[in-house]
Amino acid sequence: MRTSMLAAGLAVVSAGAAQADGRFELQSTNMIARSDPFSADEALASAGPAVFDLETGFDSNTWLRRVQPLAGRQVLRFEGQLRVRGYADRDELNSVLVTPRVQYWNTTADNRLQVRLAAGYSALSRDGSAHWTRPEAEAQLRWRPQGDQRLETVFRVRANAYDFERADLQGLDLERVRVGLEQFFRPADDTLVMRISAYFEQADAEEERFSFEEARLRGEVIWSLDDKSSAALVADYRDRDYDGAFSALQPVARSDQRFEIEARYERQIVERVSAFVAAGYLDNESNIQTRDYGGATFRAGFSLRI
Repeated sequence: MRTSMLAAGLAVVSAGAAQADGRFELQSTNMIARSDPFSADEALASAGPAVFDLETGFDSNTWLRRVQPLAGRQVLRFEGQLRVRGYADRDELNSVLVTPRVQYWNTTADNRLQVRLAAGYSALSRDGSAHWTRPEAEAQLRWRPQGDQRLETVFRVRANAYDFERADLQGLDLERVRVGLEQFFRPADDTLVMRISAYFEQADAEEERFSFEEARLRGEVIWSLDDKSSAALVADYRDRDYDGAFSALQPVARSDQRFEIEARYERQIVERVSAFVAAGYLDNESNIQTRDYGGATFRAGFSLRI
C-alpha cells in the first residue's frame, strides 16, 4: 500500500519544495490496543513499586504540521502532537501528551545527501496531573548513493532530558543521549520497504539506580499487497542495564531484556482513511520481579491523513 504509515513519514523533500506555497498536513491514528503503557521510551521506573503488566485501552495520536518550502531545497516543518491514552480500570495510567516541534530539512541538488534538524518540547500529564516535561533535539544525516530512496542510510543523534514533576519522582530526572544507524531498502517498483536499525543510548539520572545503558536492534518489512492494502512485520529487541542497586530490599542492579514482535495488516477504506489490525507478543524479561512481564498484544483502529 503506497500510503502506509511508514512511507507517509518518508516522503521525498523535493515533492514538498516544488510547491511555491506551504501546506498543512494532518495525520491521526486512533485505536483500541492491548499494549505496554510503560513505554520503553520513557523511564520504566516511573511507576515506583507497582507491578508492570500489559493493559487494554484507547490510544489516539494526532499530528498537525505546516510544511513551508524555503529557498532552494530547504524546508521548514512546524508540527504539533496531541496523544491521548485512556484505560477503563487504570485511571492512574490515563495520559495526555502535547508536543510542539520544528524541523529543518535541506537536500543537495543531486538528492544524495539530506540533513534534518529537529527541536521539540513535550509535556505529559497522567490522571489530570503533570507527570514530566521533556525538551528534545535530534540531528539526522541521510545518504542516498543512487540519488533516490531505493537505498538510504540514516545516521541519527538524539538528546533529551526528562524532568519529573512529582516530588517523590525527582530522582528519576535524567538526561539521555542516543546514537543510531538505520538502513532502508526500497525496490524501484515501490512494493517493498525494508528497514534495519541499531541504536545505543545512555541515560544519566539524578539517582544512580535510574541511570542506564541500552542497546537496541529493530527490523521492519512492509509489503504492498495491492493499491489499497499492505502487510508488515516488525521485530524489536532492547537490552538495558541500570546502574546501582534497585532498592534496599533488592540490592542488585536492574537488567532488562525486552523483545517485541508484531504483524500488521492495513487497508484503505476511503480516500485518506485506512483501517488496520495488528497482533504480536511482548516479553520484558527482568531480574526484578515487578518489572518482569509480557503477553500477547493487539491493535485495531484507523488512520486519517489529510
